[in-house]
Amino acid sequence: MSAAQFLEISITTGITLAIAAVAWWARKYPNRSKTHPERVRIPKAVPIVGWLFVSVGLLMGLWAFTSADGPLGARIGSTAIIIGGLAFLAAYRNFYVVPGAYGIAFRSVLGNEHEHLYSDIVHYSAGVTKGQRFLTVKFVDGVKLSLNITAYDVTPMLRAIDFHHATGRWPVRTEAPQQDIDQQDLDQQRAS
Repeated sequence: MSAAQFLEISITTGITLAIAAVAWWARKYPNRSKTHPERVRIPKAVPIVGWLFVSVGLLMGLWAFTSADGPLGARIGSTAIIIGGLAFLAAYRNFYVVPGAYGIAFRSVLGNEHEHLYSDIVHYSAGVTKGQRFLTVKFVDGVKLSLNITAYDVTPMLRAIDFHHATGRWPVRTEAPQQDIDQQDLDQQRAS
């Protein structure tokens, strides 16, 4: 085996192990918001890639736009790379998911906030894509949520889907909300 082949195999193995380690770490320690710890966000590798794209795009753009003989392709490419990096950063900033016992709250990568009860689910399907388990859920208002359930812990939603599959109905709250109970107590005290 030549030195070049050994170097190529070593680099490929190192990169593969690094990617596997980052993926394992992201699954083991989900990225939670500091201000709202119940919110699970996109892994921290996404903004790192975003900043890397922005940096490379800026350097490439600096050369392409300041050089007298800078090719048009480099100008277009640098702009596209910067826009791609900003898209990664925006997706990281916007997206979160909060699965609860009776519903789920989430914000899409475009920043649209949604909060739905599990009883609002019209259709759900689970499948495997490239070795990752995905769950796709469609709600009554047409909103669709697709999650990698290997990376995001949505155990309450999976329990609700299992409950629906077993009984034919969705789990609902059996107790009245605390605010309604307090209002009823006040009304009873006034009447007596």
